[in-house]
Amino acid sequence: MNVMKNRFHLILIAVVILAGWTACDKIDEPLKIVSVQDIPENINDTLFYMDSVSVTQKQVLLEDFTGHKCVNCPTAGNAAHQWAEDFNHRLIIYGIHAGYQAEPDETGLYTTDFRCPTGDELFNYFDHPFNPSATVNRVKYNGNIILYYITGDWEAAVNLEMAKDNVINMKVKNTYFPNKKAVLINISSSILQPLEGKYKIVVYLVEDHIIAAQKNNDSDLGPEPDWEDYDHRNVLRDAVNGTFGTYVSDDGTVAAGGTYSNVFYYTINDEWLTGTTDLNIIAYIYNEESGEVLQVAELEIKREE
Repeated sequence: MNVMKNRFHLILIAVVILAGWTACDKIDEPLKIVSVQDIPENINDTLFYMDSVSVTQKQVLLEDFTGHKCVNCPTAGNAAHQWAEDFNHRLIIYGIHAGYQAEPDETGLYTTDFRCPTGDELFNYFDHPFNPSATVNRVKYNGNIILYYITGDWEAAVNLEMAKDNVINMKVKNTYFPNKKAVLINISSSILQPLEGKYKIVVYLVEDHIIAAQKNNDSDLGPEPDWEDYDHRNVLRDAVNGTFGTYVSDDGTVAAGGTYSNVFYYTINDEWLTGTTDLNIIAYIYNEESGEVLQVAELEIKREE
């Protein structure tokens, strides 16, 4: 009985929030919850903060495999974030800290642990890539999905993906409840042309601007060999709906002209609510068979006025 009551409260507030946001949109499917985590007895909260973003241009996802003991990673990461600036932030980047170069020490400068189970699963899935490496929309470039910065493949692949037509518009809305330390995430995906196959949506939580030590061998960027106050960007913390996501629709198929709604409720770890860093949601849609990412959006979780 309590489970039904909890779901009712969640659906009720999701419907209210989504109603004002998509009043002019055609929703082809009823609103549904695809991921539920620790739903409180009563989600109604008088204190909450809301923010939203609408993506109507082609955006590209770069997954950066990195580690705080990787001496070449600051050069690669800095270049990628510069490209994001050049593309008016249509390049979305997050860092996956995994492998031996991400291992923390018990004492000294490198005690911070940036690793997480989701990052480890991706690291294993892509067969333990050597840092710094990346995927760009998870498409092959020169026959490889894992791309190495030193070869120039990162930038070349980003440019090719940016030139593709946009086939999905996305709207992301966050409602953060500080008293519950939880966020309600509404995502609306509009399909602009016929797409074959089945599609999944993935929602990740990342922590931005963590100041901690980083190995570095580029004196033009910062101190070497130890950059003690390095700015770690968009560190992957967790998957809201699983490492490889859930179907966009009931069976994963989508129709041109259709709009699909997904709602997620997530309770945030206290360790990431320090107030000294930003928390962002990164959501992307990909083809289940090919793995290609077709659209991605990023939105900060607004935690104050």
